[in-house]
Amino acid sequence: MAEGMAMARAGSLVSKLDSKICYHRDAALEYMEIKAVVGEVIEEKEMLQQDYHALKGELEAAKKTIVEVNKELAAGNEETSLSKKELELVKKKLQDWEAKQNLSEQQNCSASEHVQPSNSKGQKRSMRHQEVPSQGPLRIDADKPDLAEERPGSMLVNNPIVGQTSVVPPSTDDDMVALREHLIKQFLEIDKYGGRIIGIKEMGKLNVKAFEIACAEKFRTTKAADASSKLYSLWQQRITDVSWNPFHTVTVEGNHQEVLNVNDDKLQELKKEWGEGPYKAVIDALMEMKEYNCLGDRSTVYELWNYRADRKATLTECTEYMADRVQQLTVVKRRRSRRTI
Repeated sequence: MAEGMAMARAGSLVSKLDSKICYHRDAALEYMEIKAVVGEVIEEKEMLQQDYHALKGELEAAKKTIVEVNKELAAGNEETSLSKKELELVKKKLQDWEAKQNLSEQQNCSASEHVQPSNSKGQKRSMRHQEVPSQGPLRIDADKPDLAEERPGSMLVNNPIVGQTSVVPPSTDDDMVALREHLIKQFLEIDKYGGRIIGIKEMGKLNVKAFEIACAEKFRTTKAADASSKLYSLWQQRITDVSWNPFHTVTVEGNHQEVLNVNDDKLQELKKEWGEGPYKAVIDALMEMKEYNCLGDRSTVYELWNYRADRKATLTECTEYMADRVQQLTVVKRRRSRRTI
């Protein structure tokens, strides 16, 4: 009986011991799991701290960049405001000059109405004497393209039509001449890639497109580009050759004038072989040289040009165009500043 009780007590103890062993085993496993999770949390915390410090550095750099951009925008806005003021002054000066010119023309017309009929011939000669461009273009020599930069003041001259007498412009035109010279220089810097409404045209230079079209129509192969380049170079060299003079002198009312000889052998040969396009391009270039009094040295002339209207641009058009460009640039700068912020 005593042995049975001892055996039962021993069994109970063994059962309790097994139960505690299982409890401690589960606790140890749970501890290991918790320890692993805590390790992962610590690692993640360290990574977040590193990211925080990196983001903080980037934020500081971004703040510095924004400050620099704001300074540049402020400087740009200041320059833009100054440019606008200068353009407004130029426009006002142009308006005053045009008003003076209109008043002078009205006075001349009023005075001419009182001239006796017997002096009509002398009157026509006097008016023809005054029909001279009041705004001289910037001339450049064909062999010295940098000459315009070396002597900008001497390049702006009043060029009379061949056969007429030059008239010295009045002192009131000096500002307009200087303004035209300044605008030509400015447009030469911004008109490098073309495609603008107002730009620079080199008067007395051949239109290359006319030769490209003529060669493309004639060959319709890859040889067209090479043929166009050679033909264009040949005629560009030919029109700058002073030994070739396709002009002859005629007398009109006692005045000697030079007119283009459309029956010139070389011109007729060009027209017969390559068509109307290159022929007209050569004639236009020669007439431009004649208009700007460049036949003596066959130089070319920089001129402000309205490409949309295909004519010489007025000073008012040039200043208004530049004012519009300044306004567009101001809008672009403001948009960029908003995106940056």
